[in-house]
Amino acid sequence: MLYTPENRAAVPVEPLVTNRGSLVVATDGTSDSDGAVRVGLALARRDGVKADFFSVVEAPAIVDLEGAPVSDLERLVEIAVDERGAMLLAQRDRTHPGIHEWPCELAVGARVDTIVDRARTTGASFILLGLGSHGLGARVSQRETALRVIRAAERPVLALPSDAWGVPHSALAAVDFTMSSEHAVRAAIDLLGDDGTLYVAHVTPRLPIPQGDPRTWGEITKGAVMPKLEEIVRRLNPSPGIRVEYVLLHGDPAHELVAFAEEMAIDMIAAGTHGRSALGRLVLGSVSTKLVRIAKCWVLVAPPHRDAPNADDRPEAPNDWS
Repeated sequence: MLYTPENRAAVPVEPLVTNRGSLVVATDGTSDSDGAVRVGLALARRDGVKADFFSVVEAPAIVDLEGAPVSDLERLVEIAVDERGAMLLAQRDRTHPGIHEWPCELAVGARVDTIVDRARTTGASFILLGLGSHGLGARVSQRETALRVIRAAERPVLALPSDAWGVPHSALAAVDFTMSSEHAVRAAIDLLGDDGTLYVAHVTPRLPIPQGDPRTWGEITKGAVMPKLEEIVRRLNPSPGIRVEYVLLHGDPAHELVAFAEEMAIDMIAAGTHGRSALGRLVLGSVSTKLVRIAKCWVLVAPPHRDAPNADDRPEAPNDWS
């Protein structure tokens, strides 16, 4: 159910916004990362910030390191770097034909750790990358780079499909009233810029309505949830050009969010992640993980709030589904 505030009065609170800094755009030169490259440059041009195009080449795996001369390993790395450079030039011609300068820096190292370190050392506000491969094969072979970066990063990560382009004009921000989900709302506001539509959503599980109660679930939850959602928006104080609408959904959070985003043709879904342990993620999964795996639109995932305790070390919060 959708709710729109008719007259949202200005509230004298200090804005809690993330400064729009540089963007780390991680690309492997394949078509999977074309969307991240296009969107990264579009956001940088709109906001007047630097798009730090960055690519990581992992050293080839050699089974018998003891018998392999160092020069052979170095040569293999040189070949891999040359091939990646050619792929990046081809990507430039696919995504931005006519541009001659393409300052994309190459590094050799562990893919995920190097990307995360790059964002940390440059003070980037966001990491952009392609959604990439999914499915059992990708999970077993550790090729789900987007999810691995999301779990390790200290910055919000925007995962993009290969056909993404331009800047976002609408965002669906999922709120479960934890600090990480509020961080996701703030990150979504930053990416929208000065205009667009922000849908602030809360998902409740499908439970039977008490016998004899004529109200719908929307009517039952509206009184308890809506004031909390409105308070978050007042605290974050988005630009007057951003239209805010409130959404109450019921059911499985990831599937309900994706279905609503598809129905409303929303550009981006934003959610928080609570930094569960590896075992917790394996057993429980998470909404952010499901979103990355099933959504066809852009997916923005904000890291746990740095001052919040680990989700495994604190009492479970109400409706804590991220």
